[in-house]
Amino acid sequence: MSNIIEIENALKLENSIFIDVRSESEYAEDRILNSVNIPILNDEQRKIVGTLYKQEGKEKAIEKGLELIADKLKDIYIELKKLSSEYDNLIIYCARGGMRSSLFVNFYSGLGINMHKLDGGYKKYRKYVIDFLENADKNYEFIVLHGLTGVGKTDALKYLSSKNISSLDLEGFAQNCGSVFGYLGFEKEPPSQKMFETLLFDYIINSNSKYIFTESESRRVGYVMLPENIYNMTIDKGYHILVEDSTENRIQRLVNQYVNLSSKDDDKISESIEKLRKRLGNEKTDYLNEKLHLKQYDKIAEELIINYYDPLYKYSIDKFNYDNIINVDEFEKAMDDLINIHRQLHEGSLK
Repeated sequence: MSNIIEIENALKLENSIFIDVRSESEYAEDRILNSVNIPILNDEQRKIVGTLYKQEGKEKAIEKGLELIADKLKDIYIELKKLSSEYDNLIIYCARGGMRSSLFVNFYSGLGINMHKLDGGYKKYRKYVIDFLENADKNYEFIVLHGLTGVGKTDALKYLSSKNISSLDLEGFAQNCGSVFGYLGFEKEPPSQKMFETLLFDYIINSNSKYIFTESESRRVGYVMLPENIYNMTIDKGYHILVEDSTENRIQRLVNQYVNLSSKDDDKISESIEKLRKRLGNEKTDYLNEKLHLKQYDKIAEELIINYYDPLYKYSIDKFNYDNIINVDEFEKAMDDLINIHRQLHEGSLK
């Protein structure tokens, strides 16, 4: 028999899987992470049923819905049987915990498949995510890496993560570095705002430490916005570290980050350069385009660092009082220093 479960309890179940019975577009916009999408009605069918509901009423809509899902029942049953052999707990949810998930659970429970129905569905999960992010500062604290463009903050986060130290890569989640060149170097499409917040929630709630490394960002990161409390945690609270490196190293790092040294990327780089024409002026923009034509990517990076990025971000860098300054010229030593800071904060020996 099926039973209703609250989201707090559902997230704690071991060897479990969430099954999202909403349409594919609802699932794509946002979902419980690692859930499986088994739409009881796809986008087109959902539109048909919704139109019928408005024009002819609930009963006609239900009849049409049952007609549309009839051909799917066997295939869904086979898929559920397979999942139930792999997982101890199947947790079913729709938009609000209403008709779609109720029909799904009641029908397949009657066929002997044990499952839970998520109380309130995705809507209640979404509220849980928002509430968690709004109160994250009560249980977590960020170790915030600051520094000029190209000093290797993202490299540091990736290294720390490889050592199993909680490191929240905001740019990675956003699939954008936040500048006009920010989308270069990322392969996936940027997430929706809701999905971005789900990614933040999932990472933080599953962190193995109260202290989480992250990078200082503006409120907007590419196409998404940091939730207000998360942004405030990176600005007003936490342990702040200034990361420094030589201009030469920063130039090379920028080239490695934004360019695959292949002509297939040059059109994208050119488009981004053109967006800076108003700010940089015609002379400097034409210079950058000339260097791009010659594939002198290091010259482009040098010009951008000295005459665009550094003047743009210097004020925001200078306004902080830093708890520590780390030079990453010797990368592994710098990473050891960061790991030591994390350990001391965790032990309570560093304030």
